[in-house]
Amino acid sequence: MSRKKQIDALRAQIAKLEKQQQKEEQERVALEKTRDSILKILKDADVTFEAFVRFNYKTIRRIITKLDREQIKPERPVKVASKKKAVKKTGRKSAKPKTTVKIPAGKYTNIPSEPETLFEVKEKGPRPKALKNYAEEIGLEQFLEQCRVE
Repeated sequence: MSRKKQIDALRAQIAKLEKQQQKEEQERVALEKTRDSILKILKDADVTFEAFVRFNYKTIRRIITKLDREQIKPERPVKVASKKKAVKKTGRKSAKPKTTVKIPAGKYTNIPSEPETLFEVKEKGPRPKALKNYAEEIGLEQFLEQCRVE
């Protein structure tokens, strides 16, 4: 059954193409006759084809522009820029801001990750990561009580 349907579809397509070819042939013949008659009329009126074209330049230019656009379209289709939808951020929890512990200057020891190291912190400058992590973990007050030497 499917082959029979395919054959019928192909026959219909062939018939459509034959009608289209016949129509194009008639149009070509009509255009040739029209061109010949226009040239004959221009010759009888003693007017050159160039003068005729100059007289109808605006119309001809509009038609040529339209033809050029039609030729460009198949080569590279113009893509319409689509607006991207905004991504909704619902359902996400915002990251909680870290409470940064400000370790005062001094000497510190008894840090669980490095128990025997003596850390010396100056007024200005970076604080060691081990100190900072442990102070954030247990809290600044408890950290100062347990680890501060001076």
